[in-house]
Amino acid sequence: MKKIYFLFFIFLASCVPQKKIIYLQSKEDAPQDENYPNKTKKDTRIEAFDQLYISINSLDQAGYNPFKLDGTSTNSLSESSFSVLNYTVNDSGNVFLPFLGRVKLQGYTLDQAAELIQKSCKKILNNAAVTVHFVNNTVTVLGEVQRPGTYNYPKSQLNIFKAIGLAGDINEYGNRKKILLIREQGDKIYKYHLDLTKNEIIGSDFYYLRPNDVIYIQPLWIRRWGVSKFNDLPFTVLFTGITTAITTYLLYKSLK
Repeated sequence: MKKIYFLFFIFLASCVPQKKIIYLQSKEDAPQDENYPNKTKKDTRIEAFDQLYISINSLDQAGYNPFKLDGTSTNSLSESSFSVLNYTVNDSGNVFLPFLGRVKLQGYTLDQAAELIQKSCKKILNNAAVTVHFVNNTVTVLGEVQRPGTYNYPKSQLNIFKAIGLAGDINEYGNRKKILLIREQGDKIYKYHLDLTKNEIIGSDFYYLRPNDVIYIQPLWIRRWGVSKFNDLPFTVLFTGITTAITTYLLYKSLK
């Protein structure tokens, strides 16, 4: 009889409650329209092994610009083209630029890096204009998603929901309340536990991801018990068998 009750319990548990699969749930007394501060990646610091697109142009058209691409206007390049023209920050935090040599960029924001390079160009160019972008950004999504893997994104910003969307969304047995974010910063690796069912994630420091972030979606307890293929089970037959067994047992008890 204990086995019958256990099977019946597992059958009921196979139906995942809506509250476990809905993102960004509001409280019942919350206003219909809500807003949160938009925290962008402006403060993201350059780290070792980052890949950067660096454009150096001179506002003085009469001067010679050794950094200018032959016949190519950097203004006409799309973000996806930046990956062809990039510099890799080495393990010491430097990039090697033609005519400038090694330039230390680790620890600087993109705007600070552009300003630093611009100052270094003064001996070569008049009124240099420098642009710095991250390129070849990747994010890895693992666990209970449709397509786990590492994904490239050309844009400078990617939020956590778009990253999960790249992996085909969290499946039915993914725990949206237990998301592990692994982030490398300098010589340290940090682990953050996130809850995607709460609206507060939008205004947090983890809404926008950073290059090389890893997202791991933990499974619901149903998955950990190995019950993950319920759609393949003959539910009608299983439920009929369970109810028949319970009815037979109760009838047997009543006749004793």
